Amino acid sequence: MPLENHEKACFLLHRSLVEGISLEDRHWLDAHVGQCAECGWYADLSARAVRALDWFALELDPAAALRVENVVRSRAEGMRSAEAHAKSLWIGTAVAIFLTFTGSAVTWRSLVWLASQWNLPSRVWQIVFAAFWLLPSLLLAFLPLFRSRLLGEDSESNGQTV
Repeated sequence: MPLENHEKACFLLHRSLVEGISLEDRHWLDAHVGQCAECGWYADLSARAVRALDWFALELDPAAALRVENVVRSRAEGMRSAEAHAKSLWIGTAVAIFLTFTGSAVTWRSLVWLASQWNLPSRVWQIVFAAFWLLPSLLLAFLPLFRSRLLGEDSESNGQTV
């Protein structure tokens, strides 16, 4: 027999064991398996393998299923809250950048005016502006390093306020 018939028979056989096949395909498969000893042997072996797997059917422990369901729900809720938290962080970052540039523009113009009134060299007022612009960011960057001292937490008290 042509090789394509054997491949088609194997494909239909696998499909019939998993999801079912049309009546026309079932008739063709039955006719082919009846004529071809190799495909008949393969069909018999496949059917026995599926029946043997039925013996290994496992009963799912309801408590285990509930635990798995709870873990999956908890993880999904955590992902939703993390997504909402990330969105609020992006909005906060955008607002902070906008306010930083707006405040910088106002401060720049103010320092230019003051420097012209007080006859300050441009290098001096530019350094003052850079310090004014960087100082809040540097303070906020170092804040986590000194968090425990600022909040009165002791390292031996496991994060509880002293």
